[in-house]
Amino acid sequence: MSRKGNSMKKTLKGILAVLLCASMLCGCAADKRPEEVPQTNESSDISYDSGGQTEATNGGGAPVSSDELTADSAATNDPAEAVPTSEPAENAISGTVTESAAESTTSLQQTTEREFESLPAETKKPQTTSMTSATTSKPRETSDFSVNWKLNSTWEEGGKQCGGYEVEITNNSKNTVGSWTLKITVPSGFELKSSWNGVFSVSGTTMTVKNESYNGEIAPGGKAGFGFNYACDGEFKPAGVTVNGSAAGNTAGSSNNSGGNNTPAETTPASTIQTVPPAPEDPSGTTPVAAHGQLSVKGTQLIDKNGKGYQLRGMSTHGITWFPDFINENAFRTLRDDWNTNVVRLAMYVDEWGNGQCYMKNKDGSRQLLEKGVDICIKLGMYVIIDWHVLNPGDPTAYTDEAIDFFKDMSKKYADYPNIIYEIVNEPNGNADWSGCIKPYAEKVIPVIRKNDKDAVIIVGTPTWSQDIDKALADPLKYDNIMYALHFYAATHTDWLRERAEKCINGGLPIFVSEFGCCDASGNGANDFNQSEKWLKLLDKYGVSYCNWNLANKNESSSCFKESAKADGKWKDSDYSEGGAWIRKWFRNH
Repeated sequence: MSRKGNSMKKTLKGILAVLLCASMLCGCAADKRPEEVPQTNESSDISYDSGGQTEATNGGGAPVSSDELTADSAATNDPAEAVPTSEPAENAISGTVTESAAESTTSLQQTTEREFESLPAETKKPQTTSMTSATTSKPRETSDFSVNWKLNSTWEEGGKQCGGYEVEITNNSKNTVGSWTLKITVPSGFELKSSWNGVFSVSGTTMTVKNESYNGEIAPGGKAGFGFNYACDGEFKPAGVTVNGSAAGNTAGSSNNSGGNNTPAETTPASTIQTVPPAPEDPSGTTPVAAHGQLSVKGTQLIDKNGKGYQLRGMSTHGITWFPDFINENAFRTLRDDWNTNVVRLAMYVDEWGNGQCYMKNKDGSRQLLEKGVDICIKLGMYVIIDWHVLNPGDPTAYTDEAIDFFKDMSKKYADYPNIIYEIVNEPNGNADWSGCIKPYAEKVIPVIRKNDKDAVIIVGTPTWSQDIDKALADPLKYDNIMYALHFYAATHTDWLRERAEKCINGGLPIFVSEFGCCDASGNGANDFNQSEKWLKLLDKYGVSYCNWNLANKNESSSCFKESAKADGKWKDSDYSEGGAWIRKWFRNH
């Protein structure tokens, strides 16, 4: 071949080398903005290693370095035989290459992220070393909240499917949340039977749960929990869950369901029982119920599962529908751990002359609050008294049928739990005598409870606002595990009633002081702590159990808290009333 032909051949090689270099330079420029270059299989002939080295592939796919290409294009050439590098020629070649490469890059950039997402999975390769994967699919966003759903139990009742859930919200964000609202899609006809640790409402097929005053704040990584029992026509599984307006990631039971799906694939299998099972915080046995189990009556005394005498001491609520905020886990936990108490009495007023908040005109609301309180006590391993709070009218037979229905449901629901004590009438009064009224009423209600729960302790009120316990001593009920209510208010009921109490105890009557106050019988007026101490020393002497009236912030002497106090259990000394400070100190020191 002539020198001219050789020269042309070398010139072509030089042009080819320049073209390749320019193309690779454009690729490097593209590598600086990987997020703008969608992935495509057609560009798989150029790649970058993690050190920034540029490679090209030969026909067989083996990598060939750019250094080798340059050497090949200029090998063994004399300077005289080199490709001319005049300015016009260089500009012409550079302009052509840059324009061509820019068109190619622009074409790649026009591939949208949605088109990339629609590519088959096998085409989406890691991008750390490849130009073809310089842009990857957008990472799935982590939800600010995740929600764990634990199905505690299921049962059938009245032709409906019933169940109970414990729910835990976790704050996955980096910011503290001051309040939360969870919404969930529920089936048509969904009924909320009871609930706790949240403010619940159901509208159509949406259930909304808002935080209580004491559990709204969730720190980063922190948790808040609530629970509820439900009834519906068919199976219910949580779906369409949002927290504070955003879809929440969910877990069902202990199996994680990470990702954006907000419907648990399946729930934790549940045993078929009549109520939420107890979930004591300390199953090793240091909670009151874990340590002492099912109570029973022997002689005049309560005894525990080990046959040893056991005294219950705690607080009675005020009317639960009047002071519902105090029915919460933090408050009860504080009563257990700080006040050193082991029982809560839940006072559910029956009528009070037609008051719309009482049971007779607010059955669903009353039951929901009461069951919420019972379930909290089960969780905390505390004993709980279900109090059918008869006061006005004072004749319990006025609502015998309603009492039978109520205690039938409660004893069926909580039959398997040693926490529960039933108080079937609070303070009979007026013309309600023992043998002609109260005892026959008890003989109708007690068998209903015993049909479902053969072991539970049952408290029966006595005449004259549960002061005439001597009438019961003269004509006792013929059932096991029965106790008789004695109520006193220290500024009114002094030596004379203490003498009656001691006489009845010595006569073999098992007494339970399910309500007492440090003030007078009105629930107001001055406290008499001297008389209060005499009473409590007598009760402690005989191992008689007692509950103080009342857990509320009502503006009266018998309430434990000032009106300004909150119900959140985070109580300071300045929150207590005079009587509240005194009884807390008593519980803690005796």
